[in-house]
Amino acid sequence: MNEHADSRDTCSNSQLGDNEDGGNVLDKEHLLDMSSESNTNSLLVEFSEGDPGSPFNWSRGKKLWHTAIYGLATFSAQFNSTTTSPSVSHLGEYFNVSREKALLATSLYVLGIAFGPMFFAPLSEMYGRKIAIFGSLLVSMVFTLGSASSKDFASLLATRFFAGFFGGSPVVSSGGVLSDFWSIRVRSIAMVFYAMFVVCGTTVGPVICSLLTFQVGGSDEWRWPLWFSCIVQGFIMVVAVFTVSESHSGVLLAYRAKKIRKRTGNWAYHAKHEEWDLDLNEYLSTHLIRPFAMLATPIVFFLALFASYVFGILYLIVTSLPLTFKMTRGWEGTLGNLPMLAVLVGVILGGVANVWGGLRYRRILIANKGVPIPEERFPPMMMFAWLMPTGLFIFAWTSWAHVHWIAPCIGLSCMAFGFFVIFQGCLNYLVDAFTKYAASAIAANTFFRSILAGVFPLFGSALFGNLGVHWGASTIAFVALGMIPIPFVFYAFGSKIRSKNPYSKRID
Repeated sequence: MNEHADSRDTCSNSQLGDNEDGGNVLDKEHLLDMSSESNTNSLLVEFSEGDPGSPFNWSRGKKLWHTAIYGLATFSAQFNSTTTSPSVSHLGEYFNVSREKALLATSLYVLGIAFGPMFFAPLSEMYGRKIAIFGSLLVSMVFTLGSASSKDFASLLATRFFAGFFGGSPVVSSGGVLSDFWSIRVRSIAMVFYAMFVVCGTTVGPVICSLLTFQVGGSDEWRWPLWFSCIVQGFIMVVAVFTVSESHSGVLLAYRAKKIRKRTGNWAYHAKHEEWDLDLNEYLSTHLIRPFAMLATPIVFFLALFASYVFGILYLIVTSLPLTFKMTRGWEGTLGNLPMLAVLVGVILGGVANVWGGLRYRRILIANKGVPIPEERFPPMMMFAWLMPTGLFIFAWTSWAHVHWIAPCIGLSCMAFGFFVIFQGCLNYLVDAFTKYAASAIAANTFFRSILAGVFPLFGSALFGNLGVHWGASTIAFVALGMIPIPFVFYAFGSKIRSKNPYSKRID
């Protein structure tokens, strides 16, 4: 850019219009006036249409690469949550604690994810995505190293919590990265693939970690999944350092304005982002209090409850599946964790359904001239959500030794199919319904789901031990069945309910 005012970058907001990709277009009638006043007026640096510096104008390959890298960062954080679940019995023997206490190594990590983003998400908005997300991931890796080196149970639990606390940053903030460079017309499809990274970390993790745990052997076999997680995170961070570019437009424009001031000596040049000062009051009211305030509204609460419940069931299954197959078929070790691959198959099929839903919504968006209709996110959920409880019932009542193992695995795949459609649909709706406050809505959702995901595994042994696999799985299926009407109710009355919501009204 010319250091003297490619005047397309030096204009007020009133002289800018939005293009469909979120870039800005200058009203060219003001060019001469702007250049003549360049030394007397405060000059606002903005991206022009087609500006190569704007992330919206990156090549498709670069966008896909960044989606993959941030997705892998999230995958590694979710994968880390499962590193101790296959070795619960080994942890119990090594530290001489009960199964329930050993499960705290998983639960505290997930609870860390619940609280961490509340503190670190603002950093990605203020200082940029790259340093906030990968910096937090680095700290998470350090605490994971501490977990792998723990000599007593208390230090293991403490390091696991803080590994999740810092690891939660990529889980929440990476989703916001997609809005930095994908237009609204294709963003929902990109979100499907991003969400698959989130879920696959949880579903693939137990299989890989069980292989590491049971094939290595020795008294310290439970440490190997933690070491492996550190290697994965370290590799991702090295790749990110050399290949990932900053994508937050506000931060990029602040860099550009700083360079222009340095080259021209004209201190009137500035970026809107430089006017933002994240003080303690804003930090508390916006990033800590608002998510909880939004969680108290009907739409956010019930959708967060639905998404969080099914996410909690996923973690309950992840941590209890080896136990259930041991009870019904005598499967142990790696063999007892292999049914998690059936969950992965269901997630992939759910991803296909979500892509179809994204393409369907894109057509509706184009027909409505780019104006979002949040309630149109619900039809895919209305079609496929019933697979969640149905799959659990199939799993429950085919878990007999005389029934072929493929039958309960089909149930697990159906459960995962329904889970992923529900999980993705709730997120998409919250983003569309609360555009301006989407980050707070997602933070509320993440907090709620992480709490349930951290708590559910703790009662898995009691649930299946006291009720048996058949009635234990049926119990959680009945609760899931009771939530199926939620998308139907909000599809019919969501618009009316949103009109009374203070956070939604501000953007309507």
